[in-house]
Amino acid sequence: LKLMVDEFSDYARLPAARIAPMLLNRLVRDVVNLYAPLDAAGALHLQLETELPAILGDMTQLRRVVLNLIKNALEATERQPDRRIDLRTESVVRAGQITGVRLVITDNGQGFAPGTISRVFEPYVTTKAKGTGLGLAIVRKIVEEHGARIEVANVSNDEGDIRGASVSLLFTKLAKSDDN
Repeated sequence: LKLMVDEFSDYARLPAARIAPMLLNRLVRDVVNLYAPLDAAGALHLQLETELPAILGDMTQLRRVVLNLIKNALEATERQPDRRIDLRTESVVRAGQITGVRLVITDNGQGFAPGTISRVFEPYVTTKAKGTGLGLAIVRKIVEEHGARIEVANVSNDEGDIRGASVSLLFTKLAKSDDN
């Protein structure tokens, strides 16, 4: 009950974002190195694009986002004998210009339940026995406050069987540089 109250308080009153130029790859590496449990180290695979432009964001709030998404992926793959979580960053290019930066986290867990995938960002929606249903609601709120976009999907094989989940974050507010 205390956990639910604490998470609701966090959801209701997130502090104002302190927006500054930041490197998404550095944030991802820091979260993986500092917070990933030792038993999951072999399950986490980084595919970080080099020369990724800096984004505008609040390092503390986005650390919370990445940590929550990794934690969810780790929980989703707990029972997988060959658990795998891929964290990939890439530049988004349109008309020869970099217009955004994308972070995609994919796991080989059970995926999102078909009945809840369209509601995963709603408060109190959860399929976890000990979940409060506020983690992804907080993630979405932070992402939207950064002018970014978040999308979730199930990953399927050629036969249409669900083989995992994917969460994609698209940041379009880039720090000013000589290239933009």
